[in-house]
Amino acid sequence: MQTPLQQFCRLLRYASPYRARIVFAVACLLLAAILNAVSIGSLQPIFDGLFSPEGGGSGISLPGPIQALLGDRLDALQRSLQAHRISILTFIGGALFLVFLAKGALTYIQQLQMRYVAEGVQRDIRNDLYAHLHRLSISFFNRRSTGEIMSRLSSDVETLGEASTELFRNALKEPLNIVALIAVLFLIKWQLALLSLLVLPVAILPIVKFGVKIRRRGTQVQERRAALNTILHETVSGIRIVKAFSMEEYEKRRYREASDRLFGALMRITRVDALTSPVLEILGSVGIVVAIWVGGYLVFSKSLTPGAFMAFLGALASLYQPVKRISQINNTIQRGMAGVARVFELMDQRPDVVELPAAGILPRMQEAVQFHDVSFAYEPGRTVLHGVSFGAKLGEIVAIVGGSGAGKTTLLNLLPRFYDPMGGVITIDGIDIGSVTFQSLREQMGIVTQDTILFDDTIFNNIAYGRREVASSLVVEAARTANAEEFIDALPARYETRIGERGVRLSGGEKQRIAIARAILKNPPILILDEATSALDAESERLVQEALDRLMRNRTTFVIAHRLSTVIRADKILVLDGGYCVEQGTHQELMARGGVYCRLYNTQLARA
Repeated sequence: MQTPLQQFCRLLRYASPYRARIVFAVACLLLAAILNAVSIGSLQPIFDGLFSPEGGGSGISLPGPIQALLGDRLDALQRSLQAHRISILTFIGGALFLVFLAKGALTYIQQLQMRYVAEGVQRDIRNDLYAHLHRLSISFFNRRSTGEIMSRLSSDVETLGEASTELFRNALKEPLNIVALIAVLFLIKWQLALLSLLVLPVAILPIVKFGVKIRRRGTQVQERRAALNTILHETVSGIRIVKAFSMEEYEKRRYREASDRLFGALMRITRVDALTSPVLEILGSVGIVVAIWVGGYLVFSKSLTPGAFMAFLGALASLYQPVKRISQINNTIQRGMAGVARVFELMDQRPDVVELPAAGILPRMQEAVQFHDVSFAYEPGRTVLHGVSFGAKLGEIVAIVGGSGAGKTTLLNLLPRFYDPMGGVITIDGIDIGSVTFQSLREQMGIVTQDTILFDDTIFNNIAYGRREVASSLVVEAARTANAEEFIDALPARYETRIGERGVRLSGGEKQRIAIARAILKNPPILILDEATSALDAESERLVQEALDRLMRNRTTFVIAHRLSTVIRADKILVLDGGYCVEQGTHQELMARGGVYCRLYNTQLARA
């Protein structure tokens, strides 16, 4: 677990590609801060030189170093100012206008450059986080809810973005303004500056204390926002079940309670945030009161000119604005650090299944797939597969049967390395699949499952998923082979029809045939069919089964099916019971033995 400082430094490293923009923006900031100090400091010579009485008054009173530089020329300058007051006043007004114009232009350029940096950092982190998600193993997604993952990518990155925006746009700007204004105060009267600024170190304490509270409570806000997103995702994706069981009121109440918890956490942050400005206002007023009282006394005693006093008060009043803004910036950054912590926590997750640095390329399968004494556990002490061994030659069909929880799907999830076995080895043509690249391994496999995954895109793109440059004629041929061409041609937009999220605009059989067409187009030597024909009506099952028969030709096929009628013609049947391979052989061989498979088959016949 990284400390907040380490996380902050890690965030700053994302700004390194934008160094040139940052340097340019800082240069603009420096110039703008100097111009700001000059505009305030110019009050002193204006008041003392132009508005002093003819032949009297205190005249120009400049800081000691500047007086020493001018020497005897100061009196001549004073007389010249008195003689040409109106002209000089007009010139100064124009000059100040140009100063403010230049300051505005510099501020605009700085804000634009720093906003570019902040948005760029946010974009880069979002892209890195999304890319990292694709490197994580399936087990990670089993442990985390979809709503929580989406919250990390959306609200946490957005909160991080707010922090980076404040950091790069204003966190450099305000300290430079403070330094420039403090320099003006010390140039005018360093003794008065020391007295007036005694309260400044005290102001740091509430800034730090409030920031720590906001960061701690910000973490709670992000966690509750993630919980709210999880409920939203669950209810939207499961809306049919919600309505079927008349649970609308329950879900509304659950969402409202989570929303109220988020509201409470936000208000706890707001109370601390709102307290920052008044506390600093009170502390700042102490410094201004001291400056007015002591400065006024110095003016009365002729130790300070009225112009110098006016310039000092102007600089001091201007100083407390950036101090207050720094506190607000700190609060925003601390709030954002809660999002930073959650984003980097996700980035630091490591996949359970990793590709070896020297992984080789797996040639297209020519001979056989072999499972050698394979064992697997999702968690230590909860083994779900025990020493399973079997083989499948090129072109063979291997059916895997067994009761619910026997380990059928788990076994086949090991083949594309969604998980790695804790014992034993799986080989393709004698090559350990753990020694080859993910891409070369998974390119050899087509997967069709009961829960068909389609994307909110066109039919064409769903069939061509993974092969974006494929010719349209090949997509049409794959659809024809999968018995999907007829229903596709009946649609108004045919292959350009958008099918909705997870293919909601298609029937179950239509979705399965699109998935089969996708597998046909991929042309893999190995097929994994997991309950591919379950939950379909008789006509849809017939069409899907015909498509599967075409798909399985000359391919090594692994079939999971509860309906034993679909596995009778398999070259080999594997019977799993409690994670053990208790039987294997052909249908005729297993029926002759009268074991577990025979009982399963007879039980299904009796129910038919």
